[in-house]
Amino acid sequence: MLRPTFSYLFLFLLLLTPPVKSSADSSNRVTEPASNLEIVENADGEVDLPGHAGDARGLPNLPFAVESNRKSDGVSSISPWTATSPSFPLYKGGASVHDPTPRKDHEASTVLSRVNQGVAPKGSGEFERAQARLQSLVSSTSGYSNDNVPLDTTTGAWSGSTPSASALPTTTFTVSAGTRWNPSNFAIQAGETYRIDVAASETWSDDSGDITVDSLGYDSYYDVAQKCHVAEGRCRSYVRGKLRFTKSNWMHLVCGVGNAVTLLQEAGEDVDRFLPLREAEFLEGLFAVDLTYTFEANPGQNGELVCFANDSDGLYYDNSGSIQVTVTRTSWPPNMNFDDNYVEYLKKALENPSKFDEYVSS
Repeated sequence: MLRPTFSYLFLFLLLLTPPVKSSADSSNRVTEPASNLEIVENADGEVDLPGHAGDARGLPNLPFAVESNRKSDGVSSISPWTATSPSFPLYKGGASVHDPTPRKDHEASTVLSRVNQGVAPKGSGEFERAQARLQSLVSSTSGYSNDNVPLDTTTGAWSGSTPSASALPTTTFTVSAGTRWNPSNFAIQAGETYRIDVAASETWSDDSGDITVDSLGYDSYYDVAQKCHVAEGRCRSYVRGKLRFTKSNWMHLVCGVGNAVTLLQEAGEDVDRFLPLREAEFLEGLFAVDLTYTFEANPGQNGELVCFANDSDGLYYDNSGSIQVTVTRTSWPPNMNFDDNYVEYLKKALENPSKFDEYVSS
């Protein structure tokens, strides 16, 4: 039996041994990917791991060879079909959670909501927010050209026609009882006011259909006499669990504001890396929604409205049904007055009419 010292030495020497060169025709290999650790297939359909024989990138063919820069895709040389981090899923085609297409399509529709409302992306400063407002005012009207912009550069006030005050931006979306997060594709921005409506007739079910309630949910309590947790008239052990939003009922409609998907980085072949929802962005700002709920978005509420049925993590498997939720922006049309700094910027920009292209294009 080898002593531990010799075992370690044997493994060390094994790692230093250069890989056996492949006899496969090098012309079979596909063009190397842009990412050092992207997994590819050769013309024979075989997987070429980073560091394969003939790899022109000079990577070591060692276990767990992985880039350490911030743009790494998280794929290591020992995990061709998985990822070293769940935050960096390996993107494949097909209808799976790894397919980036639904996330990209979702972001595109949310961008459209932002443009129509004159809302800037989350994290934008005052300049970007002013740009978004002006673009919304211009694109929602007609008859303006690059050299005929109805903005008073002395007062900073919009002097043209405005979006109809009665045509409030609104959308209706589905919130499934069995889905942990249900995005609305509706943009929310701090400082604006909104109303959320749910019809009293809308219901969903919990406990494999044994409990059917409206969006206000149901309460639970501990019965000392029966020595059990009671909900809807009988003992139910699961209500001992912790609700995701502890300030409200079971199956109550709860919402938050944040980014349902986040662009990590742009990628080749029109497959941008959109990461799934980051729950930490929502947890501090969650709120329960009754049949009608109005609010002014606070500084931390920028992004998209996302909702769910209040339940305990791990118990969504026995939920069923869905409700329709309508969200409407009531602070409409957009503010038509711009501050002095932005007006000074516009004065210089409008000296060359071509600079205004970004505003008149939708």
